[in-house]
Amino acid sequence: MSSVGRILLAVLLPVGLLFATGPVRADVPDPVSWPRPRFLSYNVCGASCSIYQGSKPAWRDKVVGAVDAWDTDLLMLQELCHGQWTLLRDALGNRSSGGPSYDSAWGAALGSASGCAKWGPDTRYGLAVFARGGPGTIDNGSRTVTFLDRPSAGEQRILLCARTRVTGRDVRACNTHLDYRGDNPRAQAGQVAALTRGFANQGEPVVLAGDFNMLPKDRRMDPLYHHSGGTGIFQEADENDKSYFRGADCPQSGDRCRSGEATAEPVCSPRVTEPGKIDYIFLGYAWFQTVRGDAAACTPGMSDHHLLRGAAAWER
Repeated sequence: MSSVGRILLAVLLPVGLLFATGPVRADVPDPVSWPRPRFLSYNVCGASCSIYQGSKPAWRDKVVGAVDAWDTDLLMLQELCHGQWTLLRDALGNRSSGGPSYDSAWGAALGSASGCAKWGPDTRYGLAVFARGGPGTIDNGSRTVTFLDRPSAGEQRILLCARTRVTGRDVRACNTHLDYRGDNPRAQAGQVAALTRGFANQGEPVVLAGDFNMLPKDRRMDPLYHHSGGTGIFQEADENDKSYFRGADCPQSGDRCRSGEATAEPVCSPRVTEPGKIDYIFLGYAWFQTVRGDAAACTPGMSDHHLLRGAAAWER
């Protein structure tokens, strides 16, 4: 079940590079000059949303087109039905021409979701990581699926992590989708922060992406952010776009802020009433610099979230 429809968040002032066209903003994503590695994170609303244009190939081709247009190194998908994963795995897994291949890892949060039946007989529901490169780019022996704590009643959520090669470097890629109910966001954000800090303490650069169902300034996000009152190890891809600096704690004179372009809004999800950023690409502050981020414009029928693009340069 898609969580975005149940929280009063959302919207963005979109730039139409990969999906639909929208108003131009100051921080225009540039697939040529922005640094790399390049990242994408996207809650695809697999169980709750209808199939785009009623066509599985049309949905697949839209996602693959976004991956190629951004020259993506690492792709994280949430609310993904198993049938969607296999469509993308088969399309991206062994491309002899027309684009680079991608290795992938899958993790199931739910053993079955009725809304996934439209994607195929296997109705498991969860997350996936795609890394640019052939088979073996992702070390599946390092893959972990951690079921997140639920102090309040709510849907089961997971953290999927695996070691992978990204632009020639070993990275711990982690993907998650936090529950929005009760005390679950606080507990799960803290758990994810602790687990990813553990990887960083072992000397691994960590990339953490997903749907966190909280706004950047929410104090429950403190365990993740390395600045602005946070106690974590991460910077966020879209934290330095001054177009979205708001309030006394985010002055235009600052270099970064817990902010960013909204990733859910009424055009994509009519049940949402307020703009808000709830999707993130977190990058270990000790390993990455020159972060950049941007939310793509909404393509109605694809999802109730916006695709989030990120880029960074290696710090060391």
